[in-house]
Amino acid sequence: MNAMMKQFLESEMMDEETYQTIYDFVALDNFRHGEYEGNEYIIRKINRDHIQIENEVGTENTGVPYVESYRCGKFLHLLEQYKESKF
Repeated sequence: MNAMMKQFLESEMMDEETYQTIYDFVALDNFRHGEYEGNEYIIRKINRDHIQIENEVGTENTGVPYVESYRCGKFLHLLEQYKESKF
């Protein structure tokens, strides 16, 4: 797991309810495109299979935001691993 993903998990996964909301947003095929705005990060669902996370707070004063892309399955797997250790 890279540094940005670790930072995302620590800043956004405050409780199980937030975890479940983010998990459902990514996992449900009914949400094919859209955004989830968290405390510091935005999760963009590009399509059914891909998401992006952007540290909106960390890049608000830069010309080019730092964005990472994930396959939804990989992202959900990382969320599940974090949940096992956190909650």
